[in-house]
Amino acid sequence: MPFADTTPHEEYTAAVERVAGRALGVLMDAEGAVVPAEVAADPAHQQDLRDLDADLPGLRVLGSDMLAPHVLRGTPLPIEQAEAAARAFSVFPPDSMGASPETAWIIEWQDWATARTLTRFGLAVDVPAPGDGRQVADATAWQTWSVRMSQLSSLALPGLDGPIHETARGNGLSLARGATRAMLRRDYRTAARIARWLAFLRAAGTPYPLDLEPMLRHIRLFGGGSARTVLDTRIAQHVTGPEGP
Repeated sequence: MPFADTTPHEEYTAAVERVAGRALGVLMDAEGAVVPAEVAADPAHQQDLRDLDADLPGLRVLGSDMLAPHVLRGTPLPIEQAEAAARAFSVFPPDSMGASPETAWIIEWQDWATARTLTRFGLAVDVPAPGDGRQVADATAWQTWSVRMSQLSSLALPGLDGPIHETARGNGLSLARGATRAMLRRDYRTAARIARWLAFLRAAGTPYPLDLEPMLRHIRLFGGGSARTVLDTRIAQHVTGPEGP
């Protein structure tokens, strides 16, 4: 009898979407919004009780994004989810994340954000200290720089601050340019992640030359239905203020 096997990459991608869908449900419930049909149609996104070990890859990849809805709502994180997120670090150490020597610093900063956020829920995780953020200190080449900042979008959360955030605050124009370029290229995933930083700037009172709300709506309509991309737009919207679904 024929059967289809899934590759580890496919399993990890599915895990990321499951965890993102669960986080999206938590955040959108707070907003009183309707979960998008393409997300709600997948039963995996509706399961509150599931084997969290199967979701460890998703927890590891999403990191602080999985915790973001609880940070933004001010609600407690279920202890089993917090412990699973911490366990993901030991199951998938930094050197197993497939980063090249040129991009390992991104993993370090993402892990820093996750560890700092977990401490807000009473769980300590030992991760290597990140560097000084010199890789994004110069925003002159804004095309490349904005893509790097999109890879660091999980840092754009209340309660986190450091050299990456300082660079973002000083380069609102470059972030707006990067978001516009991504939209023109229909790279909605990158655009949604840069939007996280634009929302961070607005919350900090830092001006930038772009109207964020129409861009977020456009991404949600035409961004392909990925739970992770929708989560990015909803986090950005939650930071900037309420809006209709």
